[in-house]
Amino acid sequence: MNRPQPSPQAPTPRSRREAHLRVVTRPRAKPLRIGRIGLAVVFALFVGLFVIGVLQAVVTEAQGRIDQLNDRMTEATAADRELRLRRAQLLSPAVLRTEARDRLGMVTPTTIVYLVPSEAPAP
Repeated sequence: MNRPQPSPQAPTPRSRREAHLRVVTRPRAKPLRIGRIGLAVVFALFVGLFVIGVLQAVVTEAQGRIDQLNDRMTEATAADRELRLRRAQLLSPAVLRTEARDRLGMVTPTTIVYLVPSEAPAP
């Protein structure tokens, strides 16, 4: 079970060939650069996706505002058309004649007298 350990021996003279031999230690494992680079890439992707999400929200909000303004513009255009039609109706000769007769009490003359302008005095 337990093996007896060999007793320490005195160093023996080495041959020339053994003099060139040495114990090579395993180099320490360096942290993988690929891991750091991969982590940086993943972090950059998450930041990029977050920025894209924020920009999409801003664009959506701006589009909502544009839609509201388009609706208001359509309503204003329709109201303008109605007002122009009403103005044209009010300026028609038949409506003006009716308003003058009913509201202002004007009457249609029986005869029309045209005035002839006199000649201007000489200077």
